[in-house]
Amino acid sequence: MKKLMTMAVLACMALAANAQNPAGLKQVLSAKTFSDATAALNSAVGSMNAEEKAKAYNKLVDLSLDRFNKEQNIKLTNQVTHKEDPYDKKAMYESAFNALKNAAECDKFDQMPNAKGKVAPKFRKKNAERLLAARTELINGGQELYNEKNFNKAADYFGTYVDSRKYPLFSETDFSNDTYYGQIAYFAALAAYNCQDFANASKYADAAQGDKEVANDAMDIKILSMKAQLKTKEDSLKYLDDVKALYAKEPANERIFALLVEYYSSVNDDAAKNALVAKQVAEHPSKMAWALKGESDMRDSKWADAIEAYKKSLELDPDFIQVRFNLGLCMNNQAITLKDQNGGNLVPEAKSLLEQSIQNLLKVKEQDPNREQVNWAYTLYQAYYLIGNEEKAKELESLIQ
Repeated sequence: MKKLMTMAVLACMALAANAQNPAGLKQVLSAKTFSDATAALNSAVGSMNAEEKAKAYNKLVDLSLDRFNKEQNIKLTNQVTHKEDPYDKKAMYESAFNALKNAAECDKFDQMPNAKGKVAPKFRKKNAERLLAARTELINGGQELYNEKNFNKAADYFGTYVDSRKYPLFSETDFSNDTYYGQIAYFAALAAYNCQDFANASKYADAAQGDKEVANDAMDIKILSMKAQLKTKEDSLKYLDDVKALYAKEPANERIFALLVEYYSSVNDDAAKNALVAKQVAEHPSKMAWALKGESDMRDSKWADAIEAYKKSLELDPDFIQVRFNLGLCMNNQAITLKDQNGGNLVPEAKSLLEQSIQNLLKVKEQDPNREQVNWAYTLYQAYYLIGNEEKAKELESLIQ
């Protein structure tokens, strides 16, 4: 009895695998328009076998390319003859998009074993060759739609251009001259971000990393997308894991390093943050690493250590205005510490620190005269007051009252 039941189950599975709907396929193949063929396929696809599905989806590719080629031929003729014959640009772009999406479906079923258990693809080679022009046209379509702020459609077009490069359909296609791939991946990420599709924004930002011209901007999109998805504690932990993975891959990347520091600061994990900063300074010293070390030392009132760290940061970027301001602030505080340790006397070391503070703060004032980035007025006033230059201190009183 058990054997008979097993045989019955296998028989049902075989019937399902070999289900056929020649009438449904005939209706798809006889359709004259893409919309009619799509409707016929949608109503019959559940009862078709793999071979029928491949033929049906290929029909959709045929109809899409017929429309695409019609419109593109007018476009190309206009370019050669300098005419302005009208053509349906939106239909051309949408037909290119439809052709690629349905070709991918066709290829999926075309690669499945037939009733005899053999894989005998019929459409891959032809489709791979005839779809390249349509794929390229998606760049223009995506750009136009992006400029129109139709970010959803722009993301579809740019994203399909990027995704299609990895379609099995194009497994034998040489994309070595696909020089725009990284830039289009960046625009796909940007469009997806603008329509709040953060998962795809992050995915396409990853794809853009191979292009040096857009890699940093793409990383910014990825970071913003990751942050936008933080809603629960589990999201936060996943975010930390993702940032750690990015850091492990690119430890010298200042954006990623700063992002990890920011996370530890947000959860008040000073031990992890300080350990990370110390590691970065030792292994990948940069203006940001030194600046963050200075900030950490300043927070702990380690004025001398903070001063040295800020000086290191300024050696790498003399225009780092926040660091130069913090340097002046730490020099003032170190001078006060030395003064207190010496019974209120302004010893030469303290005086030298104040002189250096004034010079640095005057540079800050020159860079930011309206105090839009840092409010240098009180710190400079303090330095003048401590060193005993009452005249200069008085000049600043109106700015600090």
